[in-house]
Amino acid sequence: MTQRKILLCTDPILRRKAERVRDIADDTRDLLDEMVEMMLEAPGIGLAAPQVGVGQRCIVVRDKADTEEQRIYKIINPRVQSRRGEQWAYEGCLSLPTLQAEVRRAQEVVVTGLNENGDKIRVEAEGLLARCLQHEVDHLDGVLFIDRAEPESIGWMVPDESEEDGYRLDSTTVPEVMAAFERMQRRLDERERQQAAERQEETE
Repeated sequence: MTQRKILLCTDPILRRKAERVRDIADDTRDLLDEMVEMMLEAPGIGLAAPQVGVGQRCIVVRDKADTEEQRIYKIINPRVQSRRGEQWAYEGCLSLPTLQAEVRRAQEVVVTGLNENGDKIRVEAEGLLARCLQHEVDHLDGVLFIDRAEPESIGWMVPDESEEDGYRLDSTTVPEVMAAFERMQRRLDERERQQAAERQEETE
């Protein structure tokens, strides 16, 4: 299985519309399996293929219902067929680590698509699961949650033992967010170059 990584929001693929999957083959199933592993390891509750560098319409989502066995959905070519009601809540994203913002979503959705075997599936969801499905489908259209966020609610999660949840939100803006992640990406790129150079030296 190819070793992929979760990309930061500054990667251009996260702003492009993903392509429909025309043929569900082993590479598609392998991609979905790897996405599930990465989502659980992160840990997160959803992941879209563009977040791991693949411009295809595939998402994985887990239901965080308080049950012994949490259901994981692997959906190819998902579509939100209907929306109902309204909910406001804070969201985060694995491609924008430590950032949160309040986003309005539909309270209930019906999402259709195909499973890894090519069979039609239909997911009726509400609350957090509905929110997560909408968030991941947005990724397939090049939309980030900060695009839909209440601007004044955007903030960095900063550890703070004086707060009940163990952290506070430090307010920020979208331009500041993108500048911060661009700096982070440059540091990551430089680290990878150094590591590649060290590996090259070891083989010489």
